[in-house]
Amino acid sequence: MKKLIYITTFLLTSGMVMAQNYGALDNLKNTSETVVTSEMFSLIANIEIDSDDKEFNEIKSIIDNLTELRVYSTDNPTSAATLNSFATKYISSNNLVKLMHVKEDGQMFTFHMRKGSSDKKVRNLVMLINDTDGDDKDTVFLIISGDIDLKQISKLTKMLNVPGQKQIEDATN
Repeated sequence: MKKLIYITTFLLTSGMVMAQNYGALDNLKNTSETVVTSEMFSLIANIEIDSDDKEFNEIKSIIDNLTELRVYSTDNPTSAATLNSFATKYISSNNLVKLMHVKEDGQMFTFHMRKGSSDKKVRNLVMLINDTDGDDKDTVFLIISGDIDLKQISKLTKMLNVPGQKQIEDATN
């Protein structure tokens, strides 16, 4: 009986750790937020369009495997600090692995991920962009969730015009 209680407790607490409360970012001043939910991706995936366009079919294939996309950005120093703190906690609590970081043009791009269903796929890709020069505190926090082929992420971010798209393309090619 004790074993059953321990296992149940472990499963419940591990589920709570994985679930994220984005409420801390909901009312963050001077911050833009874009959230595309699994419901929206499901609607798009269910659209039946017979197309011979290879690029369109690749993008549809990517969308079929997405569950969520979140992009938060700000140039407000106070909001940037809150966003950075949240991103650090998110990365830590989800045990994401650092893929790489790039310092370029006064910005630091950091990429983290959680493995997906195979070695070529990721379940979560997180990118954090921070300004490293001057007083400007531009910060972008991007989370892509699903079962995503790394080779196709740059196509998706280009299509969605996500900040840091060039760095994502460089990181995944």
